[in-house]
Amino acid sequence: MKSKNPIRKTVAIIGFGLLGTSLGMALKGKNFVRVGWSRRPESRVQALKNKVVDKVFETPEEAVADADITVICLPVPMIIEFCAKFAKCWKKGAIVTDVGSVKEKIVKAVTPVLARKKVHFIGSHPMAGSEQSGADAARVDMYNRAIVFLTPDPKTPPRLVNEVAGMWRTAGAEVIKIDAKTHDMTVAHTSHVPHIISAIMTLTALGDAKSRSVREKGCAGGFRDTTRIASSAPQMWREIIENNSQPIIKTICEFERNLQEFKRNIGRAEYSKLEKKLETAKALRDSWLSRKS
Repeated sequence: MKSKNPIRKTVAIIGFGLLGTSLGMALKGKNFVRVGWSRRPESRVQALKNKVVDKVFETPEEAVADADITVICLPVPMIIEFCAKFAKCWKKGAIVTDVGSVKEKIVKAVTPVLARKKVHFIGSHPMAGSEQSGADAARVDMYNRAIVFLTPDPKTPPRLVNEVAGMWRTAGAEVIKIDAKTHDMTVAHTSHVPHIISAIMTLTALGDAKSRSVREKGCAGGFRDTTRIASSAPQMWREIIENNSQPIIKTICEFERNLQEFKRNIGRAEYSKLEKKLETAKALRDSWLSRKS
């Protein structure tokens, strides 16, 4: 007797930017029906033309109505606004997730709103992307071997968490479950403050108009590598920083202590101590790279 084909889940992708488009591409040909919506009509036309989804809708209400899993690929404030506005549009038992870089604020705002409609929110944050933005920068392999953090409410049934995890794994990602508060402090260290430092390095090196011309000639591979993410969308990063301000401030304080230590070592000609710090930093980064490869 032949086994029945597994039921194809419907995934609704809200927003055809870099991450939403990449997710649609990664799920193509897998066991999902892909539908979607984006505010701009031309984005919907392009997504359908490029087979990012199987069907697009003209309204968000239609897009989420029959979705088993909805992935909201919008900026952090818009994720919260979208869920509040369209909470009544999901069917009972539906799962909603997102790609927001901040989790505690989203989870606290969205979970109770959707729960009142018998809809489950399970926060996601794929550690993927680039300094580029928009659908044109999307890649089918964007999520290959990328970490995706899930921040489910402790009361969420494991079966539902596994459904969201399964979708991300189908896209190629490795899934890690973590609480929202720990997530926000983690990414403040590994993503948010590094972006701020990248911006500060750029401003420090090139912000002085009088010396900019000669300093630009002195910018080579090291400068390019350490400042790459300063080319990311400023408004998006303003929103991320605004919504994760306290973990970011704590991380900046930690960075300042390390920077002052370096400054003190140099000022006191303590170059052996400085070299040990550089050796430790090299060992930590090399160890991280070896685990990533």
